[in-house]
Amino acid sequence: MADDPFSWPDFLASFHRDHAGAAEAVLSRSLAGDHNPYRWLARAVSREARLVVDLACGSGPMSRELVHDGRTVVGVDLSAEELALAAERGPGPWVRADALRLPFADGSVDAVTSSMGLVVVRPLGAVLAEVARVLRPGGVLAAIAPAARPLAARDLRVLSRLTGILRTSPQFPGPLELAGFAKTLRAHGLQKVEDARERYAFTVADRADAELMLSALYLPQTRPARVQAAVEHLSSRVDERGPVSLAVPMRRLVAIK
Repeated sequence: MADDPFSWPDFLASFHRDHAGAAEAVLSRSLAGDHNPYRWLARAVSREARLVVDLACGSGPMSRELVHDGRTVVGVDLSAEELALAAERGPGPWVRADALRLPFADGSVDAVTSSMGLVVVRPLGAVLAEVARVLRPGGVLAAIAPAARPLAARDLRVLSRLTGILRTSPQFPGPLELAGFAKTLRAHGLQKVEDARERYAFTVADRADAELMLSALYLPQTRPARVQAAVEHLSSRVDERGPVSLAVPMRRLVAIK
């Protein structure tokens, strides 16, 4: 009997059930100077924004970063497990909903944020159409997504060794570099105003850090033995040479309606 065909929706549901909070645990400790990716994304949202929707909010790190007096931040996600963790860590409100059918009226939202969601929720055009629908005129979409650069030569050596052990790099349902993104935005009534990049670094100081980093990666068809081999490799590097810095390149995209 042939193997069942691979399904991204099924993988994502099981991943976020079994690894709820893993992305937050890694990105919250991935630093560039004085900030992590969540703080970088929060800086793209005006303090005047009163109703903010955090799309694909996961365990809620971005939602919590955005909270301040006079603002309501609604975290939206499909994963019940991620939302349960979010509810333990912050007041919400937290809403279980599909990003393609947001429970908000037309033109009612001041800003939509998304950490990683633009490379995960498909199809991208439908996501952007729904974002544009709920945003008021002048409203802002601000998102961060993993990127292929910037990377230094040393980063490439370290990451190449890991991908060699895994026999793959982390994968996403959507294209990593979101080619033609400005054109796609315009097709849905959104105008790109920023496309910036930043290199963050996650420090692996012990075996637990290595296990955490590997647990947060989308490796949908990688055998567990290869993941374990990557953990062993990082752990050995730490034992022999001290903490290992793993580059986490990110891209921040901001658009206005």
